[in-house]
Amino acid sequence: MLVINRLLHRGKTRGDESGAILVTVVVVMFIGFIVAATIAASVMFTIGANDTNLDRTEAFIAAESGRDVAVAAITAGCSATTLTGTSPTYTTTIYSTTGSKPTSATDAGVAVGCPTQPGYVVLRSTGTGPNGSSVTIDSVYPYTVSYSNVPGGVVTYFSGSVSQSVSHYTGDLVLRNGNWSCPQGGTLTGDLYVLNGTVSLSNDCVVNGDIYASGNVSSNSQSWKVKARSGSTSAGNITTNGTVSFDANGNPTVAGYISAKGNIKLNATGGGSASVGGTVTTKGTAIVDSPAWTTGAVTQGSPSDPVFDPTLEWLRAATKWIDLDGASSWGTSAAINCASDLQNANSATAKVKPLLSAGTTPLVLNFSACTKDVKLDLTGSVPVTRNVVVVTPKDQLLDVTLGGLTASSGSNYQVLFVHADGNRDDRDSSGDPKPTCGSSGTRNTQDRFGTTGTIASNISVMIYSPCGLNGTVTASFSGQLYTDDTTNFHSGSAYTCKPMNWGTALPSLGCTIKGSGGIIDSSTLVKRLDGLVYQSEK
Repeated sequence: MLVINRLLHRGKTRGDESGAILVTVVVVMFIGFIVAATIAASVMFTIGANDTNLDRTEAFIAAESGRDVAVAAITAGCSATTLTGTSPTYTTTIYSTTGSKPTSATDAGVAVGCPTQPGYVVLRSTGTGPNGSSVTIDSVYPYTVSYSNVPGGVVTYFSGSVSQSVSHYTGDLVLRNGNWSCPQGGTLTGDLYVLNGTVSLSNDCVVNGDIYASGNVSSNSQSWKVKARSGSTSAGNITTNGTVSFDANGNPTVAGYISAKGNIKLNATGGGSASVGGTVTTKGTAIVDSPAWTTGAVTQGSPSDPVFDPTLEWLRAATKWIDLDGASSWGTSAAINCASDLQNANSATAKVKPLLSAGTTPLVLNFSACTKDVKLDLTGSVPVTRNVVVVTPKDQLLDVTLGGLTASSGSNYQVLFVHADGNRDDRDSSGDPKPTCGSSGTRNTQDRFGTTGTIASNISVMIYSPCGLNGTVTASFSGQLYTDDTTNFHSGSAYTCKPMNWGTALPSLGCTIKGSGGIIDSSTLVKRLDGLVYQSEK
């Protein structure tokens, strides 16, 4: 009995343990099924999400491809504003603005169109993925218009306090520093660029060209005119980073437009009937007294700065001072005897005058090692048969009087008078070369240039002076005045700028900025997109 009972008891225990194990197994299997189902669902979701992300990524890549195609198209000249592609699939539209930096193609002032003026370009590009997903991006680039770099000193150099004391000047005038004042009855036939100063127009002053100024442009005088120049692109416009203030006195006229960063005041003072043929645009406020003034459309609070073409910064680089002295590459000099050739006031004249027509090969007279003034009276009947350069000491006076210079018909000659610069290594605060008068830089006496008689139009005369010029010109002449200051220089006759050069010593000095014969043309114009500054995606 005891044996049977023990056997029965053991069998019951085993049965109870087996049931517990079975339940455990079932629970584990159920949990495993849930885990497996969850993992499977997660995997399926991830696969679906990856498919969607892949399609959107491909759409984004397509949009950026369209953007890059548009960048290349603008660089190549921008002949169309909508560009499409199929592999990958994209549609890109070109927008532009001359206003402040936008963030999208729908910002105020942004319009469909190829860029033509400095400002910004917005490229709206929509890319489409293989499964139909699409991405649109707006990419913003600065657009710059400039001219390629040119050597310094390609235009006649004027700096300091300058009055337009030459009654009739033909050629573009670039004033690096100081103010420009047109005298009564003065005429400038060319564009005026005042890089760091103001412009003032006096009675009966005429500017046949455009005015570009960093400072204010004003006049309370009468009968002045800013006119279009025949045969050029100059339309008689005024562009300034300063203000504009004009009276109506004597019926003054501006043939083109006025564009100013500062305020514009066109006053009725004087009771005249004045006019601006084009638009009047300012970032500030405009007061136009009507009917004393008639103008084109008036825009106040413009979002854009005035457009300078070329920029004043570019012109500053193009008009850097050229350091010339006795060590420049003029060529072999004729024999010089300082003691006898500059013995008295007439010695230099006696030396130089007969040599002007003593041959046909270029003549170099280098007095730079001497220690006396060089005074030349080249008047009377003075034939010229060769190119001539006269170089004078850096710390002595140069005094030149011309009259009666002649040359045979069909010939063209250059006669240069160069006061040696006092220090070729001298630089201004910006690091540019600057004129230095005298070895110590303290010499205050200005050089003198005057005319008393006719100078043949086929003889170009250049006066180079780091000390500034005074004197009076009573006869017309052609050539170059290349100097730091003409405040005390006066002329009642015409001065016509002519391009001049002398081998490697003096690069070609031009007289026109833009247009035929100008130092810049379409071949030097650089239009480009700068680096990406903003991009959004949706």
